[in-house]
Amino acid sequence: MATRLAESAARGGDGVVRRSKPAARLAVIAAGIAAVGAVVLAACGTADRGTAAVRILTHRDFHLPAVAMEAFTESTGIEVVVFREDTPGDVIDLMERSRAHPVADVVIGVDTLDLQHVIDSGLVEPYVPLAPGPLVEGLATDDHSMTPVSYIDACLIYLPSFYVVPQRRIDELPEAATMPPPLPQGIDDLVDPAHSGTVVVADPASSRMGMYFLVTLERLHPSRIAEGTPWPQVLDEMLRWGVELAPTWEHAVFERFAGGGPPPQRPISEGDPDPVTLESLAGRMPMTWGTAGMPSVYAQYQPGLPESLDVGVAPNDCVRIAFYAGVVAGAQNQSLGGRFIDAVGQPLFQFGIADRFGSRPARNDIVASPEWNSFGADVVPYRPDPAYVGANWKQWQLTWSQVVRNFATGPPPPEPEVTVTLPSS
Repeated sequence: MATRLAESAARGGDGVVRRSKPAARLAVIAAGIAAVGAVVLAACGTADRGTAAVRILTHRDFHLPAVAMEAFTESTGIEVVVFREDTPGDVIDLMERSRAHPVADVVIGVDTLDLQHVIDSGLVEPYVPLAPGPLVEGLATDDHSMTPVSYIDACLIYLPSFYVVPQRRIDELPEAATMPPPLPQGIDDLVDPAHSGTVVVADPASSRMGMYFLVTLERLHPSRIAEGTPWPQVLDEMLRWGVELAPTWEHAVFERFAGGGPPPQRPISEGDPDPVTLESLAGRMPMTWGTAGMPSVYAQYQPGLPESLDVGVAPNDCVRIAFYAGVVAGAQNQSLGGRFIDAVGQPLFQFGIADRFGSRPARNDIVASPEWNSFGADVVPYRPDPAYVGANWKQWQLTWSQVVRNFATGPPPPEPEVTVTLPSS
């Protein structure tokens, strides 16, 4: 029986990364795929065909792996009907409005920002998967209220070729006009005049990925303590140094950011007729807010697995955002919803969760894709407290919008003044 997908009627995812050796990787992947099939068959078995259906509620940014969905229906006889809202906020709103008569049996794609609200509001009921796998540290909820599905590490990403220092003779002084900004390290680089006019980020007022940026900014510059510069003031300074706000994450990463292609195949020199500059990028930006998995996503757009890509991940100020599934409280088919939650934690589903965000599976024993093995970046992320973030992110969002409005209607920012310090030798 084919899985049926239905759109929701309610409201209408140095710096050059290099390729690793393929032989051993392909052998591991082949073994992993064989293991995936064996585990899924053992877990699900062969059920009698029926007409039962489980209703899934999610949003357009959450990826449901088609192969795993079809396998679930084939092995259980349970048809899957997917209701897809536009945003995570729309999902929560629909769950609250339909609490008396839930429109779905399972919700999937709830992120760290909404996790505590969904649990505290009683929108889901605790469920322990029958065969839970080993999870990435820090993703599990205390009382099994929701089941971890996947996660992303949101980070600054950049165009490495833009930051290459031109080659010159040892007896030549560098020309200030040809010197690039220093290689990005983290969010505080966005208030460095050297990076003026080189950054685009998704606006938290209209983008979930932008909210992950704001969560990290608040963590670095909290306004609740007396010491240091509060984040609204840091944001104003970022805007004055030319940080551009894009309406969506897709617009920022796929239209305004210049990365993703192969890197230049030659060294850059001061006499190069085609240096990588803002002018040569024709209005696109060399830095944006994305994820540590974006290099692997860009690799999927290449005709074959490339040797290298012109995209890097800043090592600092990443934030880990997890995504969860749960059985909807009061749903009419909770038992079927539980069976779907069981399948979500199995290897076939987990292996297929990679998406345009560069998501990673919640299980820590899943074989990585060839693109991730070659280009995925391992970082040490900040892990936000769902209770603290959940209680405050909407207020942060309002404050962000107010700072942006005040900047737009205030006096023009000063012209940037960049000073190049020459080395002593």
